Amino acid sequence: MLMVPLFLLLAAADSPEAADVKAWRAHQEQKMRGDKSPFAVERVEVLEHEHNTLGSAPTAAVKLPGDGIPTAAGEVVIRGGNAVLIPATPQLTVNGKFEKEHTLIGTDWVALGQYRLQIRHPDGKTALRISNLKGPSMMHYHGLQYYDFDERYRIPAQFTPDAGKHEITVESSQGGPQQLPYAGKLTFQWSGKPYTLDAFIDDDEPDVLFIIFRDATSGKETYGVGRYVYVARTADGKTILDFNKAFNPLCAYGSLFFCPIPPRQKHLPVAITAGEKPYGNN
Repeated sequence: MLMVPLFLLLAAADSPEAADVKAWRAHQEQKMRGDKSPFAVERVEVLEHEHNTLGSAPTAAVKLPGDGIPTAAGEVVIRGGNAVLIPATPQLTVNGKFEKEHTLIGTDWVALGQYRLQIRHPDGKTALRISNLKGPSMMHYHGLQYYDFDERYRIPAQFTPDAGKHEITVESSQGGPQQLPYAGKLTFQWSGKPYTLDAFIDDDEPDVLFIIFRDATSGKETYGVGRYVYVARTADGKTILDFNKAFNPLCAYGSLFFCPIPPRQKHLPVAITAGEKPYGNN
């Protein structure tokens, strides 16, 4: 008699919606274990000089110790208010390519061995955010935890775009204000009652709606600052708000991140027992 593995039977039993959520969560897990994982972020170093050397040498302005890291891999030169990367070895790349010179912007990823670097501007200064793929947080990462998929939390919603382009000021997890590009309002019903959430635009995912929310589980069963969820844009505004894909902001994984907090008037008075749970509880 032909035996079918249990995991295949379970996979076959998934609805298309549950399978979609499972695939999305697998992608999230892949990101957490990949080059751009927030768990790899170790520190932020302000570039205090005009010429800032990178490498494993004790005298390097930005010290990057490790096997195979050159003593002098290159430098970041502050030129006309810009941060310009000048590699001294082909091991130092930007976005997967070696360039003799590259003016860094926030979306660039600099790679050197086990390290990944990004330019940042905290308090108007120029700095490098340094990730170590062999750092302790990456080595001890043990996976995200979610509520079980629940079809009830796939909710029909209507997006109403805002007439103009402007930003809304919200508080951040570090205490200061943060500006978010405003897209419009997302309305939906839960248990027969109407609710409205603000929709924003996230620079990392500009083609979808970015929703930040708190609910009755926040600070109890889920991360206290709140959670986020992306919602698809459609031509007529009719879309699906799938709380099964709710995820934690980066500040849930480390103190070097800051993230926008949902305004108090936008807190949902109901418990959304779907999506990601706090990291570290599994």
